[in-house]
Amino acid sequence: MVSFRVDEDDFIQLDALARQTSCSRAEVLRRCLRGARLKSTVDAQALHEVSRVHANLNRVGGLLKLAIREGVGDRAEHFRLNHELREAVREVSRAVERLAGLR
Repeated sequence: MVSFRVDEDDFIQLDALARQTSCSRAEVLRRCLRGARLKSTVDAQALHEVSRVHANLNRVGGLLKLAIREGVGDRAEHFRLNHELREAVREVSRAVERLAGLR
């Protein structure tokens, strides 16, 4: 076992790396010593979430376009689809903010 002190800035950086990689602080240090590349699991999760929401946006947009073009549904149905599309856009925005570290 190795024990040593670090200043607060280094500790904060080590803690952030551990959270981003879903590893313990000790594992982060071991990987750094081996020269291994640290992969962020947070980015992978956010990317998966953005991809999922993007697929929903495409689906809802296609349905809305079809409904308007074909005259399918009534105004209330168009309103519901438009609302669903807006909510999906908000979801994408939130996911992008998380990915960018803004939230």
